Amino acid sequence: MTTPGEDEAPRAQEAAADEPPGGAPAPVASSSRRRFLTLILLAGGVGAAVSILPHWPKERAIDFRIEEDAGSVVGLDVTWSRAGSTDEPVLGSSFRFAPGEAPKIIHTTVHLPDGSYELDITLERSDRSASIQRRLTLEDAEQITVPLR
Repeated sequence: MTTPGEDEAPRAQEAAADEPPGGAPAPVASSSRRRFLTLILLAGGVGAAVSILPHWPKERAIDFRIEEDAGSVVGLDVTWSRAGSTDEPVLGSSFRFAPGEAPKIIHTTVHLPDGSYELDITLERSDRSASIQRRLTLEDAEQITVPLR
């Protein structure tokens, strides 16, 4: 059987082992410090989003406008590559038309991030073919017109 003071001694030693040296309790972060750290994390998140968003693909409407004799166009091939890059093209599209049925404006949609692109365009007519190169910068515009001659 134990006396009332014997059980309390081991518990007091365990509690003392949890305290930092000097016997003072561990400091608790103040609410203003927590708010400051939260604001720092939030600012970091906003900064990361601002730097990532321009690289995020966006949907853009592209109009290829045939400026001369649209009725003779039977095909349009477009290859999109990053400007100055030797990598594979990032996008390609083809349009085919029966003779005399090509529209003056060919509407399409691309899903690409902001940046400069080189377009290699082949405009096929019933009697000849033309190769056209264009450099296009995608930024804030959602609607872009590319004239073709």
